[in-house]
Amino acid sequence: MLQSLQKYLLLLGIPGLLAISFFDSAALPILMGPDAVVLLLAWQQPMQILIIILAAALGSTLGSLVLYRVGRAGGEVALSRFSAEKRAWVKERLDRNAFTAVLAAVMAPPPFPTKLVILAAGAFRVRPIRFANGVLAGRLLRYSLLAYLGARFGDRAADVVREHYPAFGLLLIAIVIVVILICWLRRPGDATLPGN
Repeated sequence: MLQSLQKYLLLLGIPGLLAISFFDSAALPILMGPDAVVLLLAWQQPMQILIIILAAALGSTLGSLVLYRVGRAGGEVALSRFSAEKRAWVKERLDRNAFTAVLAAVMAPPPFPTKLVILAAGAFRVRPIRFANGVLAGRLLRYSLLAYLGARFGDRAADVVREHYPAFGLLLIAIVIVVILICWLRRPGDATLPGN
């Protein structure tokens, strides 16, 4: 059934991408993730690249809000399988800088445990607007890069990402660092990072 649903969503094009991004971020199993669909659609429809990026980012943000609500309702139970030390580390990051912690988590390439950070954001009561802004900003950056690669390299884009995966990961990390520094520098006289 899930395979049939995925085929149907792929046939829908950009609206299907929005749905795939939503399901993926809400932790519902979809065989082909939004990254691959962004690459595919940007290759097939390069003139629609901005709409592709926005659809993927919006779907992912809405889906992440579902998982965030799960974390808010019972995330402590889901987090209990992690050591107290790991929970404390995640909580400290979210308390200190929720926006950039969430932004970094949703931009990070697999196997980073993005869904753990999203559940933790709900469980530790990160403000919903700060959470949503972090997800949206991170996904816009991530999908912009993927859409560019899809439009630039066409049907070879997935191979390019696979071949240069370490460089791709480092580029995403560099973008996160630049965003964090820009946010930090915009707050003169405040020694803490944004998101407090």
